[in-house]
Amino acid sequence: MNTHPNQSRDALPPDEVMLEPAGQFAADLRNLRSAVHRAADRQTAQPVPFGWLKAAKRRQRTSQHRVVLAWSLATACAALFCIGSLPLLRHAAPPAAEQRVIDVQPVVIDDTALLEQIDNTVSESVPSSLAPLDSLDNWSSTTSTNTESSLNAPEKKNVAQ
Repeated sequence: MNTHPNQSRDALPPDEVMLEPAGQFAADLRNLRSAVHRAADRQTAQPVPFGWLKAAKRRQRTSQHRVVLAWSLATACAALFCIGSLPLLRHAAPPAAEQRVIDVQPVVIDDTALLEQIDNTVSESVPSSLAPLDSLDNWSSTTSTNTESSLNAPEKKNVAQ
């Protein structure tokens, strides 16, 4: 009788053992690993020269200075070009047509006619646009002499009480 149902699975090695290389490949892999570790130990045992770092920083600073100098030079050239072209632009305008100088004598106009017209307009009691309303007011003023006193009196209402 079978007491253990998964006997075939138990016969297989665990997963970690299956993933490890075997045979000649395993030996070559161990040799490579040890060679890499020895090379790393040799490199870390030597002091690190910092001269290369100073030189690299100096090169970087030099290149930054060159970029700043180039932009400064380009800006200065552009400013000089603009300033230098101002006189040319001012004289480049097309010459104006010959202007004739005409001596204009002041003309003396008699303002009495204008002043009379203004005086007539101002002296009107009612402007011409409102003249029809003035005639209505005259008509109601002749009949309103009796009604002026009645305007102040209260209205009588036809209210049935």
